[in-house]
Amino acid sequence: MSEPSVYDEAAIEAYDLVSSMLSPGAGLAAWVSSHRPLAGVTALDLGCGTGVSSFALAEAGARVVAVDASRPSLKVLDGKRADRNVEAVEGDFRNLRLDSTFDVITLSRNTFFLAREQEEKLDLLRVIARHLKPEGAAFIDCTDPSEYQRAGGDARSVTYPLGREQMVTVTQTADRAAQEILSIFLVQSASTLTAFHEQATWATLAEIRLMARISDLKVADVNGSYAGEPYSARSREMLVVLERQ
Repeated sequence: MSEPSVYDEAAIEAYDLVSSMLSPGAGLAAWVSSHRPLAGVTALDLGCGTGVSSFALAEAGARVVAVDASRPSLKVLDGKRADRNVEAVEGDFRNLRLDSTFDVITLSRNTFFLAREQEEKLDLLRVIARHLKPEGAAFIDCTDPSEYQRAGGDARSVTYPLGREQMVTVTQTADRAAQEILSIFLVQSASTLTAFHEQATWATLAEIRLMARISDLKVADVNGSYAGEPYSARSREMLVVLERQ
């Protein structure tokens, strides 16, 4: 029996725990704020999951529309929303059509690369271009592809604590020929064991520049960390800022 994906209801509680620990959250909001002030602006969080990034943007002052195709994820988000300025919308971000445009659009923590086919990535970039205000900016943060390219086909595992009583082991296997990465998450406590997986791709900065240009966007800046460090050959993160052409 295969592990459920991160979107399955059976795994959503474990996914929320892992997302709360591994997602940049406040780091994402700080990085976005270094390029565009968030106080009082409108933000569109695509592939929001259970809302870690959405809430961080809202706490920085943005009015957030959070979009995800997973109803279980949005149910968790809604349960944590309280009075925070976050509106949840169920929908596929690859063909999204809203009536509004936004100052800021985010696709946090490799979300862009969940669109596995080339045309799906272009569709997603066109969604960004369609919903971005003329002076707005979109923010794509992801692991630098060199991290996967060095891995070859060997599986690599890392274990992280999840509070005092749980831990998660993340095992990743990279296919360099297909530019694909399979991540398996194993969440353990004294009495439970939950596994789920995520399949994604990666792209080089040159490929992102080309896809952006095809989609009427441009790469305005690239950072190597959420602290705003310049992107370099040593960077483990690739944080891309897009603007309309």
